[in-house]
Amino acid sequence: MAKSEEEEPPEARFVSSADEGRGTESHLLTMKTSTGDVTGLRTGRGADDRDAGVDIESDVVSAYTAGPNPAKADRERRASQVLINHLNSQGAQWKPAEMAPEGRDEEGVDCTADSEAGADKLLIQVTTADRTETWKQLAQTGSATHPDTSVGDLAAALQDAIKSKRHHPKQGIHLVLDATDSISSALPAVTEAFRTEYGPWARTLGYEGIYLAGPMNLITRLDE
Repeated sequence: MAKSEEEEPPEARFVSSADEGRGTESHLLTMKTSTGDVTGLRTGRGADDRDAGVDIESDVVSAYTAGPNPAKADRERRASQVLINHLNSQGAQWKPAEMAPEGRDEEGVDCTADSEAGADKLLIQVTTADRTETWKQLAQTGSATHPDTSVGDLAAALQDAIKSKRHHPKQGIHLVLDATDSISSALPAVTEAFRTEYGPWARTLGYEGIYLAGPMNLITRLDE
């Protein structure tokens, strides 16, 4: 996956859109080799001065995250909206994400969305994909440099994140692993490794679906 000296410079793709509900510019930069392998991601979000990046070379993943420590409600609503945008792109008609009424978190629901027809309700549980010291560092200094890790370790960390919700209800609920702020897990190499190693296990858990939500509208279903 690492690019050699003989390969052409990585292809960069820039995407910009309005940050959901804030009306400020965000971007996602995808670095690729000439053969299409993703070697890095860069993202910025003007709404809260988020800046994050990740690179992979020879299975070594290095990353950084800068900006304020995100409020729990903001990240849950943002990750839920990434899922809603994805489902709507496939023909669903869900309204914007809303925080679940107080007490619903005990039922395994963090956010909901009503259908445009008004008959159905989308139930979403959100958990962070990054369970390291990132959030403590952001709260203290506004920036975090992640220890180098591997694709396999990041995939195993996603399984740990899912396991952390094992005592919550699952039937009828979409589980979203939030990688919208700390984006290492959004690398295609990581989600592909998870699906290969843990996909069969994930499909036995009983969720309506398990997704990894990255920056912008980058999303991968993990239980397929």
